Amino acid sequence: MALTVGTEVEIEIHDVAFGGRGVGRHDGCAVFVPGTLAGERVRVRLTKCRKKFAEALLLEVLTASEHRIEPACALCDRCPGCSYQHVAYPEEVRIKQQQFEGLLSRIGRLEGVTFSEPIASPCDLGYRNKLVLHAQRERKLGYFGEDNRTVVDIPSCLLAVGPINDELQKLRANVKTLKNMRPNARVTFRWTETNGAVRWTDRESGVERLIENSPIGDVRVPRRAFYQVNVGAGDLLVSYISELIKQQAPTYLIDFYCGVGLFSLAAAQHGVPHVFGIERQSFAVRAAIQNAKAMKIRPEFVSADVDALAEDSLKQVDGSETMVIVDPPRQGLEKAFLETLISARPQCVAYVSCAADTLARDLRVLTESAYEVVNCQLIDMFPRTPHFESVTVLKSRAEIGKAES
Repeated sequence: MALTVGTEVEIEIHDVAFGGRGVGRHDGCAVFVPGTLAGERVRVRLTKCRKKFAEALLLEVLTASEHRIEPACALCDRCPGCSYQHVAYPEEVRIKQQQFEGLLSRIGRLEGVTFSEPIASPCDLGYRNKLVLHAQRERKLGYFGEDNRTVVDIPSCLLAVGPINDELQKLRANVKTLKNMRPNARVTFRWTETNGAVRWTDRESGVERLIENSPIGDVRVPRRAFYQVNVGAGDLLVSYISELIKQQAPTYLIDFYCGVGLFSLAAAQHGVPHVFGIERQSFAVRAAIQNAKAMKIRPEFVSADVDALAEDSLKQVDGSETMVIVDPPRQGLEKAFLETLISARPQCVAYVSCAADTLARDLRVLTESAYEVVNCQLIDMFPRTPHFESVTVLKSRAEIGKAES
């Protein structure tokens, strides 16, 4: 029987898919329902119907999961940012770990891989050091809704640190400033322990450089540069990578997509003789160089297209003594970059990823010929949202063969 938009049905949820929507079945068709958990029986209204799946709106929870909680945010049914406001945090971490393992198995075709226990965020609310909100007519200021056009007005965001919400309240109280704000303007709020809360629009100057307190010391971060939005979990990630570098003790370390240089700086602090950081954004590289000078260490940093420089940089080192760190954007690694890694075969690759689906795709390529995955570690950088961070450690098969012989 064909499913029809507007039909109300009762289904049982048997899983939570990557992205946070519960999955049930009706008449042999998969039905995706936001705000639900495995084991729940729910009443839903179908909102989109395709040949093999449907999407639905949750109307009523008939049988609730033991892990269901009352959402902390009253806007969670309208604001698309959070997928897990309705679930106890330990269960959210368990769900994400299950999704992580499933993606690497299904897309990456990896079997027998070692997964470490997931690392939860120290805080599941009040952790974000950055918000980017959008202005719209009628003095709306908030996130885009599901249609990616309409702004959901946000009086405050429970994911943000307190000082950012205080700064947001000050702005919202300034009726004149809001009224004069250009439609579709982006307002960025940023907080560090040193600088406090600051804000700017996409056409303003203001503070150009911030100071972040990291496990390896204070680092300069240009306001346009990438830095982890979760200070507590970000520190855990840096500490994890630092310990991995100590264990590997490479002669050469190449840090691709190095940003302001955190991993490179950690490697140099641990005495790695030759450390190279490569990053496309020149302003981030300038900050990385200044960070190294302030710490009195001497890693080398280059502003260049990562893909264009990958082959040349790996040709200049002995692969058997080289560790590579890659921390690409959500799109993952380019095909040419993957081919370069396979050809050069550095002894160890640490793949830091914020998108487990593209990670799984890339791992499939790397493990088909040159590498084996030795460990996968989830770090929940983005509680209450569908996203999470991970670090996957790969070793070249040649190095594994040497160790076993």
